[in-house]
Amino acid sequence: MEMKADVQYNDFVGTAAADISDHTTLKALIIKRGLDAKRFEPIGATFYHGYAKFFNGAILCIDNEKSTPEKKHIVNISFEAEFTQEQFFDLFKRFSVHIHKKFNGYENMQIDEELVVDDRDAPEVNIDEETMRDEEVDF
Repeated sequence: MEMKADVQYNDFVGTAAADISDHTTLKALIIKRGLDAKRFEPIGATFYHGYAKFFNGAILCIDNEKSTPEKKHIVNISFEAEFTQEQFFDLFKRFSVHIHKKFNGYENMQIDEELVVDDRDAPEVNIDEETMRDEEVDF
C-alpha cells in the first residue's frame, strides 16, 4: 500500500499538511492506547471519511522490530475502541487539505485570489440531475 491518499475513483487529488497539537502527540496517543512506543514509532496519521458520518482514523508507525537497516517496516494502526473524528483532529492544532480535479494540470497552478461570498441569505435552489451530470462530464 502506497503512502498516498486513495479512494475508489480519485476524482479529486491533492495535498495535506498539519501541525501537531500543543497538548498531545501521536506518541502519547499510542501509549494511551496500550502500544509499546519503543516498538512502534509514530510517523504520521491517516483518515478515511465517507457518507453517513463514516470515519476511520489510524496512526502510521515504523515497527522497529520488523524493520531492517535496508527497509523500514511501516504499519497503519487502527483501534478496536472508538477513535472519533474529534479525537483524531485534536491531535493537530492546524490541518489543511487542498484537493482539485485530477486532470488538466491543476497541481502545477497557483491560487490567484481568495473570495468570501456572503451566502447567509441565499435562497434554497434545487439542482436537477442534468446539472449534476454536467459537472461529472468535466472530469
